This record gives sequence, C-alpha cells and structure tokens, in this order.
Amino acid sequence: MAAARRTVIENGAIATVDGHDTEYASGYVVLAGNRIESLGAGPAPAGLEHVVRRIDATGHLVTPGLVNTHHHFYQWITRGLATDHNLFDWLVALYPLWARIDEPMVHAAAQGSLAMMARGGVTTTMDHHYVFPRGTGDLSAAIIGAARDMGVRFTLARGSMDRGRRTADCRPTSPSRPSTTLSPPPRRRYDGITTPPSAR
Repeated sequence: MAAARRTVIENGAIATVDGHDTEYASGYVVLAGNRIESLGAGPAPAGLEHVVRRIDATGHLVTPGLVNTHHHFYQWITRGLATDHNLFDWLVALYPLWARIDEPMVHAAAQGSLAMMARGGVTTTMDHHYVFPRGTGDLSAAIIGAARDMGVRFTLARGSMDRGRRTADCRPTSPSRPSTTLSPPPRRRYDGITTPPSAR
C-alpha cells in the first residue's frame, strides 16, 4: 500500500476543542491523507516523509471544522433580492420565485452555499429543503450530488409545506404539496450518490 501523502500546517494558533480544551499559541497539525495524524506545540516534527504540502498558518487560528445544523441551500440563488424587507415581506416577495426552481438551479445553489460555508470553516452541514415544485426534476439528488462533489459531510432533511395563501400563510399554493401525498423516495434511489463504489 502506498504511503499516505502528508500535509503540514505550521505556526498557527491551535484550538483542539478536545475534552480538556487544549490550545497551543503556536503549533502544528499533520494530516496523513484525509486524517489528522498528529498535532502539538511548536514546529512540526523533523524528518516527516511524503510531505506534499506545507501551509504557513502564521496569524491564523486552526480549529476542527465547524458544523452548520440548519440551512436552505436553494435560497442562495436569490441572495440580494428584497433585502430591505422584514422577514414576512421577504418571504412573500421570494416564494413566487422559489416556486419556479428546478434541478439545475438547486444544484448550482447548493454548490454556491457549500462553497461559501467551506470558505468560512464549515465542514459538516444539514440542508432543510422543503420546496418541491412539481415537474422540476430530482431536487434531492441535485443537493446530495453537489455535497458529494464539494466533499463536505452532509445530511439532507426533507421538509414539506401543507399551507399556502389560501390558509392565510405567506407561501404560494403551487409549490406546496399536501402532507397526505408526501412519501419519501426509496433509499436505493440515492445509494449511487451517497455511497462510494468501494464501500458498496
């Protein structure tokens, strides 16, 4: 088996967030492949083999990846619209637009949202997706595929709406599916997306 390639992060402030709240004012982290191999205070150990990248983290904080437990990826495509509205009016203004989302749009929105979070240190996230206009493709697969391609840890929470403007809500009726018609897709439908071939 080929030796794992190493990445070394040095000279940064290290917050391990372990059970003892261990921190180092200046330290290192060694990654072997996609796993943390070692960390500690001061410079990285001398003589490390198969180092393919060194990152100078001077002036930066190194922490475990952040976790975002609630997001709506699809809303990324309407960022900048209705920004002067309060929450209710913002929803009233944007739900008619969201009622026209389709699979390519949701995939692009998920990519944008995930990239934005990754740049901010988020490595694990959950998307609460609840707008499923009829006839617009497999929106769940679009989101899952974007997360797979971006390489983040991810959970999709499928929501639903059973109220619309007719029931004095701000949401349009068209993208709302009555709860009695909702049924989760078979898990096998997404196995090829979520499971690497080597693990099947």
